[in-house]
Amino acid sequence: MKKRTLLRKSWLMGVAILSACSGAPVQLGAEVDVKYDSTRPRQISAEGCGFQLLLLIPITANSRAVRAYQALKVQAGEDYIADIKITERWTYAVVGTVYCTTMEATAYPKSKT
Repeated sequence: MKKRTLLRKSWLMGVAILSACSGAPVQLGAEVDVKYDSTRPRQISAEGCGFQLLLLIPITANSRAVRAYQALKVQAGEDYIADIKITERWTYAVVGTVYCTTMEATAYPKSKT
């Protein structure tokens, strides 16, 4: 009986560890039928970073793309976001690794008509 309980706990622990390796998807689809002023573009950028302790424990690493995109939308305000470029980088930090996602885009003012 004890072996079954130990096996069940081990299985649950394994599932919990593996589920920590998934990140949230970011929907980058274009808005439909948006009219914008292509003569006044501006460049915007945002970054989201996270840390992975001992290569096993993610600390805000899985949500970095979502946070970067949300910051990009805040910078754009009501403007139309286009031409998104995504860059990933990592830096070794003795007890883990720092992962960063940078998003650069062009923001166009939406037309009033």
